Amino acid sequence: MSEPRARPTAVPEAGTPVSGGKLSAEGAAAAALDRVLPEGDYAARLSADVAPLLRLERLLDVGVGAEVSRSFCVRVIAEAERVEYGLLEVGARGNRRFAFASELVTQLRWCAKALHALLHLRGRIRRYLDDRRDLDSFRADLDGCVAWVAGRVEALLVALRAEAAGPLRLATPQDAADAASLDGEDVRWRLPQDLDVPSSHDERDRIAEMSTAFLALADEVERVHVPEGVDVETLEALADGAFGAARAQEVRVRMHALQSTYDSVVAGTAHEVEEPRLKTFRGFVSILLHLLEAVAYLLSAHRRLASDVRAATLRDRVRGLVDEATLLRWALGFGLANAARGFGEARALGQALLDRATRVREVTLALPPGRKLHLRPAGLIVRVVQRHGLPVEMGMGDQTVDARHLMDVILLAAGNPSEAGVRFRGDERPLADLQALFLHRLGEEGTDRFPPSLAYLREPSKPS
Repeated sequence: MSEPRARPTAVPEAGTPVSGGKLSAEGAAAAALDRVLPEGDYAARLSADVAPLLRLERLLDVGVGAEVSRSFCVRVIAEAERVEYGLLEVGARGNRRFAFASELVTQLRWCAKALHALLHLRGRIRRYLDDRRDLDSFRADLDGCVAWVAGRVEALLVALRAEAAGPLRLATPQDAADAASLDGEDVRWRLPQDLDVPSSHDERDRIAEMSTAFLALADEVERVHVPEGVDVETLEALADGAFGAARAQEVRVRMHALQSTYDSVVAGTAHEVEEPRLKTFRGFVSILLHLLEAVAYLLSAHRRLASDVRAATLRDRVRGLVDEATLLRWALGFGLANAARGFGEARALGQALLDRATRVREVTLALPPGRKLHLRPAGLIVRVVQRHGLPVEMGMGDQTVDARHLMDVILLAAGNPSEAGVRFRGDERPLADLQALFLHRLGEEGTDRFPPSLAYLREPSKPS
């Protein structure tokens, strides 16, 4: 077979614009790339897009068994996401005729996601903690939350049908979705969530990292105190400040990464067989993940109502279906408050697994003669500790701080200017790197001579 002939390359003269051929040609049709879509034309398209959701509404009307299933939620979520994308693509939120339908579909998606998480949570409670009588009150509250959110899903579907058949004048199917289509698993396959996970050498490292991440999340969630029976104004302030939708989504993602790490690296290993507490830990992680998912999705629905709906009249119409105050009570008064209790109960287990997976020791390292612990060396200490993902206590004088936090390290050094030694307590791996860092004078004479173990601290060479 002969080699393909190379295209001849013409070298343009200086100053000659380079043509991209068809890639750069605008043509007469370019002006038609962004046009106003007639409402009647879009109504025909929306009729086809929304039909699967309306068939699911019919299925609810004729009955889907004793209770809405996770599979039903998955179908609603998938169809709502598809319809919502189409509405966003044509700017329906800013159109008087279609704006209300757009808000209904968005609220439906968030409520269906919250309901799926709550149903998953109830299954995990039964699997891991069902025989505990002290959880009767929690289970009753969970059932109440499930019933309320399921009611919102149904109300939003009914309202969507009424809007489609009435003001929008869409073609609305009267046949129900096939109940058999809900059979089977509703597993959501996802890649391991390990982008921000430190590199590890073995499963013991990962167990230590997981335990550390779990304890850090426990600290953060438990600090957000939700008093029992708190008024809605306090909950609104909390949702607007310390624990709003964005914060809840961040915590949810971190907890999902923790569960993903366990399932990818620890599940089925010899460590799991030798340490029965690991499976109990996995149970707590799963329970807390689904609870935090529900919190995040309900707060997202609340944020949409509180600040993202463009017109007051639309907001009032949606509030008639999804009450803001009730959303907050379930999201924060029930969800976040019980997440804090769950973290508190599992804290001792997380600490025990961390202690088992680490070899803790203490060292005292001398500062280089005549040197102070200013910003640059303090930053290197923090980078070493963060690299390993394990907690390290750092002490000077009679004070001790967490060496993962730069500001704490700087304040510690500033408060002990006459101290010539620094104490560290933690796993032997970050401590070994800290010893190497101090041996090389905390990088004060450059980082190019750092040993291979500290290569991650080396600064790029500057061009001469």
